Amino acid sequence: MGLKRGAVLLSSSDKKHLKALGVKIREIREKKKLTVYDVTGEDMLIKSRQHWQKIEAGNLSLTFVTFLKIAQSLEVHPNEILKGF
Repeated sequence: MGLKRGAVLLSSSDKKHLKALGVKIREIREKKKLTVYDVTGEDMLIKSRQHWQKIEAGNLSLTFVTFLKIAQSLEVHPNEILKGF
């Protein structure tokens, strides 16, 4: 089975960082008492609930723009998400 076009191979260290980032995003969302439905949808910055859930699970590598959209959706400064990294 070949790689999908544009696929990125991640090291185990990269995967750990993505998992930690996802956990942090989920913690902030839950602390604000927001559901995935509150931060996603057609009228929101992040449209797909499945996309958001994959990010929180650490299963997707984010673009910088997506990271900024997440911070904006959570109404936090991007530094708040990165605190502790």
